[in-house]
Amino acid sequence: MTEAILQWAKRLTGVSVVLLLIGVVSYYNAMPSMFEELDPAQSHMLELGPGESGEVEIAALGEYVALRLEGDDSVDLRLLDSEGQEDRGSDPTSFDIARTGEDGASYVPVRVFRSSAAGEYTLHNDGTTVLWFVDDVSAQAALFTKPWFVVMMFGCCLGPVFGIIGLVLALIGWGRRDKGNVPVVLDNQGRLPTTDELYRQYHGIGASPEEEIPDPFAETGQSHGSEPVEQEEIENEESKPGWEWWDEG
Repeated sequence: MTEAILQWAKRLTGVSVVLLLIGVVSYYNAMPSMFEELDPAQSHMLELGPGESGEVEIAALGEYVALRLEGDDSVDLRLLDSEGQEDRGSDPTSFDIARTGEDGASYVPVRVFRSSAAGEYTLHNDGTTVLWFVDDVSAQAALFTKPWFVVMMFGCCLGPVFGIIGLVLALIGWGRRDKGNVPVVLDNQGRLPTTDELYRQYHGIGASPEEEIPDPFAETGQSHGSEPVEQEEIENEESKPGWEWWDEG
């Protein structure tokens, strides 16, 4: 059983290494597709210069992000619906990270729109730098149509999982192997231990206290048997006459 566990640990570890290698190789092949969908300069709904405005169609349950180049994190924008009501959106969270373009430029989220009602909107750029408006949900969905990206996700996600399972199985196998290699120790009298003693030794259970078996002749035959003998010897000594009786005879 122990050897079977260790064999599975080796197999899963090997599968983990292969999957991670596939993920790394696929990553370099998927990079052009990732830039194509995630680079705001290449994939956007609107690109507005300072003071410009544009029409945009927003869908329900969508996620839209307004970005500027790193160094300018000012909001300075207005998103108005067809009735002129402004949708203020929300501040970026820790999940809304900066994005790096193919040219190395960094784009910082300045406003996020997650719960906007579906319809036509007008976006106004009131800032002094270029503003990009992107659809995150559509970009992420488009990535999963790229074969290299799917292979990369498959390798990078499943590789660590198989590696962890293999490590756990290896630890279990090594633990059982150490227990199975416990040597049989002779006792002080030089005899082989009994089955019960071997079981206790294997499982690390302390030896049970030995019951003392009383001597069947202790305090019975010896004590009571010695008293008549001693009494008889005393009587014999008293019944004997002095040494004179044989000398005089």
